[in-house]
Amino acid sequence: MKNRFLLYAGIFFLLFMIFFPLDFLGNFQEKLTSFLFGDLTEWLIIDVFKVKNAGIDFSSDSLSMVVLISLLLIVSVILSILTAKKYRQNILFLSKEIIVLYLAVIVMKYGLDKIFKAQFYLPEPNILYSRFGNLDKDILYWSTMGTSHFYSVFAGILELAAAVLILFNKTRILGLLLAIGILINVFAINIGFDISVKLFSLVLLLMAVFTLKNEWVILYQFLIVKKEKRLTDETISNSKLQPIWGFFKTAFLGLSLVMILFPYVYSGNYNDDTAARPFIHGAFKNIDKNSDVRYVFFHRNHYLILMDKNENTMDFHYSFQPSKQNMVLEDYNGKKIQAGCSYRKKDSLITLTIGKSRIEAKGLNWRKMKALQPVFHTIIEEVK
Repeated sequence: MKNRFLLYAGIFFLLFMIFFPLDFLGNFQEKLTSFLFGDLTEWLIIDVFKVKNAGIDFSSDSLSMVVLISLLLIVSVILSILTAKKYRQNILFLSKEIIVLYLAVIVMKYGLDKIFKAQFYLPEPNILYSRFGNLDKDILYWSTMGTSHFYSVFAGILELAAAVLILFNKTRILGLLLAIGILINVFAINIGFDISVKLFSLVLLLMAVFTLKNEWVILYQFLIVKKEKRLTDETISNSKLQPIWGFFKTAFLGLSLVMILFPYVYSGNYNDDTAARPFIHGAFKNIDKNSDVRYVFFHRNHYLILMDKNENTMDFHYSFQPSKQNMVLEDYNGKKIQAGCSYRKKDSLITLTIGKSRIEAKGLNWRKMKALQPVFHTIIEEVK
């Protein structure tokens, strides 16, 4: 019964790794998953669950991902029943080895993103000028982490260390135990702060636990009972598959590392805090105190955000015309609005003309805000 369950779990994890799309590895997974499961998923969501506005993108915590996981669980049961007994050992071995490689790449990806400050990115000006209580918990967490360059690098080094340890047989168990600790913390954070990668982080945690399926009892006896035990290496029964697996492992790891590092190498920037922003970027305060608009923000992802005195916001995706004096604003319904924009760099004064409304706003030095200062106090008497 135990072996049957492990086979079922191993097959499910294999299918999940194939069909759950990872953006940094390209879009072939998304295309494959959409081709095989897209129509069925859409039918189940619209006609069975009666949800009309769900996106079929299979992203974490989406209804389409829940449906995909459910379908993969059903397929896994069928395949585990149909699998002949003589193939089960090889499938269990390969599933464990592929999961180990997959986990190493995922943990490495998130570790490098933290080291290069691309995951916990610097808070945008509109976040910094919003009141604490008006922000969602996930934005609060992400923004707070983004204010500390040291913590981001430290957490990234820890994850990168786990990935490297996982890749070598002699340190694999230590690396997997470290990865399990990291993933437990990540899953708890996702639950506690309502961050939308709960399902993905849970599956990763279960994968890590699965890879130590042969070691948990031995680890318990050694660490808790203090009984000396020796770990045994698990090998594939078909020696002809060993060189094939070695080639696949090297190729996948190398290709993944290239795709992870390529954006940083191409841009030449290894600290997202100092990455180039649009030529107009930052926070501007309306100089007309009688206006309903209090702040104007230009987001690095080309969003124009207007905030009133009650911190209600209206945002548009913007694009400049070649003259840089006119811009096109687009709301979330796809409606486009022509707007005028002039910016005087010498006094950081910006003038916006949107329809009949005219806004003049003065640039603020948002990088001097307290939350962004690299302060460190050795003793409490230094705190002012």
